[in-house]
Amino acid sequence: MDTRPAARQQITAWATPDRKGQFAALAASRGLSESKLLGLLVDSVLERNPVDDAGDERHGETRDGDRITLRLRPGDGKWLRLRAHARGMKYTTYAATLIRAHVRADPPMPIEELARLERSLAEVSALGRNLSQIARRISEGQGVDPGLRPELTVVLHALEELRQALRDVVKVNRISWESADAQAS
Repeated sequence: MDTRPAARQQITAWATPDRKGQFAALAASRGLSESKLLGLLVDSVLERNPVDDAGDERHGETRDGDRITLRLRPGDGKWLRLRAHARGMKYTTYAATLIRAHVRADPPMPIEELARLERSLAEVSALGRNLSQIARRISEGQGVDPGLRPELTVVLHALEELRQALRDVVKVNRISWESADAQAS
């Protein structure tokens, strides 16, 4: 028999300071915490008002269409508002646009492809280090044709641009994999 407690989720509600005080006093008068009293209240309401589970959600969409509520990490709201303002958009519209772009047109790179890209980045970086060693030997006159130096400089510059571009793609896709939703797909 499984003796682990069932998974639990938090329910929160906003109230005026007076109502919160009244609720706290009621809980205290019953020898309960506010959380326990709220839990009993939820249980009581649900027992008296059964809900048809099949009608609760249709194919993953919420009852009121596609309206959802998001909780941002601390400080992210400020940046969201600033970026939205810079584009002349409401921050909610901007957030919806970002989500749509992510789920419809620009999902995170599959993790296997991202791993291959990271390996390629490491190989490009190693190649750049090797070419830099060759360039140093040319500068020091260690038996390498000095006429190769201008061509090697061009190749090193192009390789560094490629390395930076790969690094940027890896970084953006690494960030996109922070969400648990992206890992499940």
